[in-house]
Amino acid sequence: MKEIFVLAEHRKQQLRDTTWEALAAGRKLAEDLGAELTCLLLGSNVDAMADALAKEAPRVLVVEDPRLEPFHPDACMQTLKAILADRGPFMLVMGNSNALLDLAPGLSVTLDAALATDCFKFEVRDGKPLAWRQMYSYKVNTLVSFKDAERIVATLRGGAFAFTPSGAAVATVEKVASPLGGTTFRRRFVGYVEAEKGDVDVASADIIVSVGRGIGDEPDMEMFESLAEAMGGVLACSRPIVDKNLLPKYHQVGTSGVEVKPKVYLALGISGAFQHVGGIKGSPLLVAVNKDPRAPIFRVAQYGIVADLNQVVPALTDKIKQLKG
Repeated sequence: MKEIFVLAEHRKQQLRDTTWEALAAGRKLAEDLGAELTCLLLGSNVDAMADALAKEAPRVLVVEDPRLEPFHPDACMQTLKAILADRGPFMLVMGNSNALLDLAPGLSVTLDAALATDCFKFEVRDGKPLAWRQMYSYKVNTLVSFKDAERIVATLRGGAFAFTPSGAAVATVEKVASPLGGTTFRRRFVGYVEAEKGDVDVASADIIVSVGRGIGDEPDMEMFESLAEAMGGVLACSRPIVDKNLLPKYHQVGTSGVEVKPKVYLALGISGAFQHVGGIKGSPLLVAVNKDPRAPIFRVAQYGIVADLNQVVPALTDKIKQLKG
């Protein structure tokens, strides 16, 4: 690979976390492959974002066009095609977000490039990049090779690549004329539909106490809320708890709920289905309490307790309060 490209994702003039995570992956790939690293920034009025990227990437390539803001997959695809069509060999990495889901496959066809989606790790063997990803509902880890492909497009699992800001780069910011011209698109951006928000922001919490089906049909929710409060965290849940109307939807962690990236995740009565575990990003300290010793959650937890929640939770709450004085 001669070049590693990172596509910056932004919304409402703010760079998203997926951008920095992709940049972290791109840095490591560029280092291991001895390739040049370039961050691609497409949008309108992007100077502030370009300056932020210039502190972390050795090169930033900017294309400004009103049709690129807000994000439009067709406009973005045509722009990237114009930039990358005559380049190679290269690897393009980007987030696996909802906004970019249809961009990566389309680009792989348009650019005749190999494609790997939802990658959680990369490695280099014999000077060639390989990707780790999961299949069969997160049950199997697979190592993917790209044969002799000279162009590769890869999307990254959210939270899998930790970004450490350095602020040391002095990037060259290069502006490229928009290739869109008078192009019109079949699709148009209508607007953002914001997710329901409540008084708890589970997505940004450092400590999460999460409850699942194992707490029973008529649980003492105050008991779990007291534990979360004692730990200085927030209360979250798996889907069955929302289905029973015990907690609002915005408390739900999982692939169909909120993706979280806490430092500590305490799973109470949660079996550990892939739909739930898939929403826990990064590498938190995961502690599981469940009566079933064969619960899948114990496969991913660093610490596990096989016991009755009604005995463990009050004892843990009292102990934490005691230690806090």
